[in-house]
Amino acid sequence: MLNYIKAELWKASRNRGMYALVLFLLLSTGLFAWTMLAAHAFAPMASAASTTMLLGILVAPLLTQVVDGGIWRTGKHEVSFGLSRRRIYLGKLAAGLLLGLGLCLLLLGGYLAVGWLVLPHGTGEEDVAALSGVGVSLMGALPVWCGVYSLCHMLVILIPSTAVWMGVYYLLNFFGQPILVSLMTAVFHMPSGGLLQVILMPTSLLMPNVLPDWLTWEYQQWCWLVGMGWLAATTGLGLFRFGRREIK
Repeated sequence: MLNYIKAELWKASRNRGMYALVLFLLLSTGLFAWTMLAAHAFAPMASAASTTMLLGILVAPLLTQVVDGGIWRTGKHEVSFGLSRRRIYLGKLAAGLLLGLGLCLLLLGGYLAVGWLVLPHGTGEEDVAALSGVGVSLMGALPVWCGVYSLCHMLVILIPSTAVWMGVYYLLNFFGQPILVSLMTAVFHMPSGGLLQVILMPTSLLMPNVLPDWLTWEYQQWCWLVGMGWLAATTGLGLFRFGRREIK
């Protein structure tokens, strides 16, 4: 499995789309950092990073396409070579998650490094509090990102057309899930928000107002339970479908 993951990471490093995506994200991060330099202090600039975790939801399908774009072209040869479909599916999933984590650390680390070097620092407590907030929000965002990326990976298996599965993904996240939450709330007469919302719409966990005091251990528990739940469910469904689908 490790050799397969390494091979997938090497293939992604040879993909021009990967470099285009990294360049675009670096430029976008640089622009955001430039606008935040107006804060004139490191602590406010660092704290602003906690509000950007939702952007990973937009990047997930693009990164999935980089890793999984050729699965129906190369999958037949890999299966013929003797690789199990389970290894192919899980190996590509793991490679995509590792790339996403590396990309996140690169962008977030670069953003914080620029602020640390350029902006003046306040008291030690202010800087520590700001960095702690970023760390807690990142720790909560990681499992949600993993679940969302696994959803994209599953959609590639269920829907061969790139345009269609990406369309389904964006429609599901920005229209389908909110509508479903509203319908479920109306049918069961449940208050808006709460457990129902975060289960059906995990991306809401990346919005700072989802909980009154969102940088808490309760927030972490919600993120990890919901994110890992989506990861397990979509991985199971994707493996089931991939194992029974004919690869032409």
